[in-house]
Amino acid sequence: MKIFDRLALKIFSLIIFTIAIGIILVLTGFVSLGQIVTDFVNFANGEYGTRILLVVSGVLILIALKGLFFASKPNQKGKDGVILENDNGKLVISKESLENLIASVTKEIPGAETVSSRTIVDKNKNLIVYVTALVSKDVMIKDVSNELQNKVKEAMRRTADLDVKEVNIRIKNITSKKVKGLPSPNVETESSNETNSEEETSSEE
Repeated sequence: MKIFDRLALKIFSLIIFTIAIGIILVLTGFVSLGQIVTDFVNFANGEYGTRILLVVSGVLILIALKGLFFASKPNQKGKDGVILENDNGKLVISKESLENLIASVTKEIPGAETVSSRTIVDKNKNLIVYVTALVSKDVMIKDVSNELQNKVKEAMRRTADLDVKEVNIRIKNITSKKVKGLPSPNVETESSNETNSEEETSSEE
């Protein structure tokens, strides 16, 4: 929002606030409506009152015209995606495409699942990725996070030709889903017990 728009909004809010307070005071009987009208007329007929009211009225008219006919368009640059420019034109990669790419990368990592993701471009035109994920209790969170960060950067560079400055990961929850390819803790325990039994038997012999 531009400075003029912010100023206009503050002035408009102040006027509405003043009118609302005046209505409440009149309705509750703290101030007489006739007294307000009399004071206003006296102020308007004063030496400086007319000039002040003319200036205020002119400013309000300009603000009204600006809002009615010259409304500023929101800056959409970078809002809908990442913009790449070259001599032939512009290429806009939507944020939805980038988020789908992140989700597909996450599915390739055992024990990880994407809940949501978003991408932003900072003031220096650096791409920053935020990923919220679920992980399985059978994996090491730190290892999964590192792998996810590396693969997201690699996929962005390979598919969209984008260099990612940061991949920030937030683990929302730890699920009880078993990861394919990883032995369950029970199997490991049983195998270790069998190994210990074999060692004890050989030592007795």
